[in-house]
Amino acid sequence: MIKKYKFKILLYLFLVACGNAEEQVRPPSSASEIKDPVDLIKLADSKKTAGAYDEAIDALDKALQLDPLSSQSFYQKGLIYEEWDKREEALEAYKKAVEINPSHNNARLGLASLYDKSVLNELALEQYLKVAETIKNDPELYFKIALEYWYLQDILKTAEYYNRVIELNKDHLQAHLNLVSVYERMKDWEKALLEIKIVKQLSSATQDQQAMKIAENKLKFIEGRMNLTKGDMKRKSEPPFD
Repeated sequence: MIKKYKFKILLYLFLVACGNAEEQVRPPSSASEIKDPVDLIKLADSKKTAGAYDEAIDALDKALQLDPLSSQSFYQKGLIYEEWDKREEALEAYKKAVEINPSHNNARLGLASLYDKSVLNELALEQYLKVAETIKNDPELYFKIALEYWYLQDILKTAEYYNRVIELNKDHLQAHLNLVSVYERMKDWEKALLEIKIVKQLSSATQDQQAMKIAENKLKFIEGRMNLTKGDMKRKSEPPFD
């Protein structure tokens, strides 16, 4: 009888201990339970993943109460507001992150992306170029810079940065394809034809039918322009005589 009683006590204590252990390992589910800004940022990220944007922002607001100069908290707010389709709030959050930490390249990239979506290409380019000062030889960053120069109609700079992309990644199909349009604008038909040849080779290797179709259409257009140009030159150099 005594042994049975002791066993029940031990079993009870074991279950209580297990319950306490579960309480200790259970992650906090609300911002009010957390006192560490880093943990609040982690909580916000998990809430964002779950689509609970308002709770994620609440967690970051509390993190900023504890650490008002946390550029990472503002950056995370920018990410959440951007995903939440609140562009103005996202812009302000990214700006604050950069103001606190000018070296926060991810916040600058967030700004650049939003400026680009808002057709504020000069502002987008400014942020991309600032990032490029510290992140060297990044073909995707150079590609974005080339696009902004194209939108701003700076053709020479566009060509320069697309060629930088290709120097780092010679098989960058989209950079080669975009260079066709750049050389068209510059009326440099020979370079345009060379890029078309490369695009056809790359699109054939990757089975990119859309790129192949664009290249073939470009080829027809450029051949037509080259023939027209040769005809114009012939008429100028060999005028008809009566």
